[in-house]
Amino acid sequence: MTTYRPDPIDGISAQRIVLRERVPDDGVVYLAAAAGDSPFAPGTVLPAGSTLPRAIPAWFHPRVGREPQRLLNLDIPIVAETEDVLVVDKPHGLPSTPNGQFMRACVQTMLRVRREEPDLVAIHRLDRLTGGLLVLSRRPRTRGALQTQFQRREVHKTYHADSTVYLPGHEAWVHYAVGMAKIAHDPQVKVSEGIGKQTKTWVRLLGPVASERKNQPPRWRYEVRPTTGHTHQIRALMNYLGAPIVGEDTYPEYKPRPADQLEPRLGLRAVELSLKLPDGADGQFRAH
Repeated sequence: MTTYRPDPIDGISAQRIVLRERVPDDGVVYLAAAAGDSPFAPGTVLPAGSTLPRAIPAWFHPRVGREPQRLLNLDIPIVAETEDVLVVDKPHGLPSTPNGQFMRACVQTMLRVRREEPDLVAIHRLDRLTGGLLVLSRRPRTRGALQTQFQRREVHKTYHADSTVYLPGHEAWVHYAVGMAKIAHDPQVKVSEGIGKQTKTWVRLLGPVASERKNQPPRWRYEVRPTTGHTHQIRALMNYLGAPIVGEDTYPEYKPRPADQLEPRLGLRAVELSLKLPDGADGQFRAH
C-alpha cells in the first residue's frame, strides 16, 4: 500500500482522521489518506459536503489561532547537532511539541520553520515549564532507533531541581520508589505507595545556590536522575518529599498563570543527557 502523508504547513504536521457519511463543510481541507479499500487516491481533495460511500481515512491540517508572541519570539539555543539529531536547550515555558493550545508556539514547529527542516520531530518531551535538553530527530530513516531508546528507558537523563527547602540526609544519593497516578481532569499527579505506576528516582543534594533575585529566600539545588518516565515525576516527587520546586504553579497548590507569563521560572532544568547515536557513537550532551 502506498505511504502518503501531506507535508507540514508552516511547520505544523497534518493530522489523521476517519470521515464517515459526509465530508465536513467546516472550512478545513481534507485529503484522502492511503487505504486499501478507499475509492480515492492518496492526496485527493475530498469536496466539502460530499457524501462518502464508506468510512474514509483522511488527513487535514488543523486550524491555528492566535498564540502568544512572547513565546514565538523566544530564542532556542542549539547545544549540538549531527546528521541525525538536533539537541537544543528548551526555554522554560515553551512546549516541546504541538498540544492543541499551542500549535506554532512550540520547539518542534518553531525550529521546523526557522531552520527550514520540515522533518524535525521531538523524540521526547519536557514539561512546558521545565527547561533544558531536548532531542529532535532530523531524518525519518534513523528516527526509530532514537525513539526506541527512550521507550526502553535506555537514555540517561539528569536534572537540577531548586527548592527553598533543605532535605537532611541527601548529601549522598537517595533512591525513591513510589507510586504515581495521573487522574483525568486533575492537574496534580498523586503520589502514594501502592497506587498507579511505580516510579524510580535518585535524588541528592548539591548544595546552596544564589537566588535569581534580591529578597528571595535561599535555594538548595538537588541533582535528580529519574530511571522511569511519568508525568510530572520530578515535580510531584519533590513536593511529596516536602521540598516543592521554586516557581511551581501546580504543587503543592494548583495556581495556573497566563501562558505567556514566563516568570517566575520553574526551578527545574534538564542538564545532562546521554544516548546512542544512529551512527553508533555515544551522544553525551550537557546544557550550557
